[in-house]
Amino acid sequence: MEKVMNTPKPLSSISEIHLEIVRKKSGKTKRKTRAFLKYDKRYRSGEHSKKSLVKFLKPKSVNGTGLLSWIKTDGSSDQWFFLPKLKLAKRVKSKEKGKSFMATDFIYEDLDNRNINDDTFILDGMKKVDNHSCIVLLSKPIRKSSYWGKKIFVDEKLWQIRKIEFFSKESVLDKTLFVKEIIKKGNYWLPTVLEMHKPNGNHTIMRVEAFKPDAKLDDEVFTEAFLIQKD
Repeated sequence: MEKVMNTPKPLSSISEIHLEIVRKKSGKTKRKTRAFLKYDKRYRSGEHSKKSLVKFLKPKSVNGTGLLSWIKTDGSSDQWFFLPKLKLAKRVKSKEKGKSFMATDFIYEDLDNRNINDDTFILDGMKKVDNHSCIVLLSKPIRKSSYWGKKIFVDEKLWQIRKIEFFSKESVLDKTLFVKEIIKKGNYWLPTVLEMHKPNGNHTIMRVEAFKPDAKLDDEVFTEAFLIQKD
């Protein structure tokens, strides 16, 4: 897993991401779309290892909604969620990190990067994922998690994740993340199409429509003041 964590990543970046939320019920399929900007900044020293900010753009009903995340070097994290109608940033409590984020199949914890020391990893052989040869790792949390464990499929050539199975209990599959597309952007490998599927057929498709690496973002971007600021 260290090779995955140590692949080159930009110190800062801006991404435009589109979501398609698919819900299946009584033989009918309903779809909702969302679009947001995501700002990321990594730190080589200090209290934090990474900070990120999500700000929704579309549709109008969610415009301005945002999530601010601070990841500390000790593995702990802080998150703040902002709804424009409330006009204040609400801190996300630890017990709330297992809740759905913006009615998607991702939870808050999925958007909150875990450090490599937060989990144990055991090698579980090799398997093919979409014709890519992958190393299979079984992961269990050391630091508190919403999941009992995960099965992670790592592309042995790119050292990028191709698939993750999330378990709520032993042998009880909660959902599966499929990384459908990975492209080279400058010096960096970038997952551009991700699909999170639930066993009942519900799923969320996440597409990276634009990516600007090494964007030289100021620390002021990753503050509550910027989170609640109108565009």
